[in-house]
Amino acid sequence: MKTASVQHLDTLIHNRIYSSYQIDFSKLTNIYTYIMKKLTNVSPFLLLLVPVFIMMILTVSSNTGTSDSASANLKPATNTSVAVIPNAILK
Repeated sequence: MKTASVQHLDTLIHNRIYSSYQIDFSKLTNIYTYIMKKLTNVSPFLLLLVPVFIMMILTVSSNTGTSDSASANLKPATNTSVAVIPNAILK
């Protein structure tokens, strides 16, 4: 059973949390409307290209990191080339 002071404290905390959520929600709404106003002047074709450019950047960045380790694992060339095989057959 809650006393009156605990109930009053609970309502104060609840109201403070609710008001902070309301402030955050209003900030997000303002940001959303600002972004949407800016995007109305942008071509839809350019907006569709944004994910393509992001994937290109991610691909290039991941390939540069793996090429260094792949070049370190290369072994020196051996003597089993296409020219050696016919010479062995002719002898």
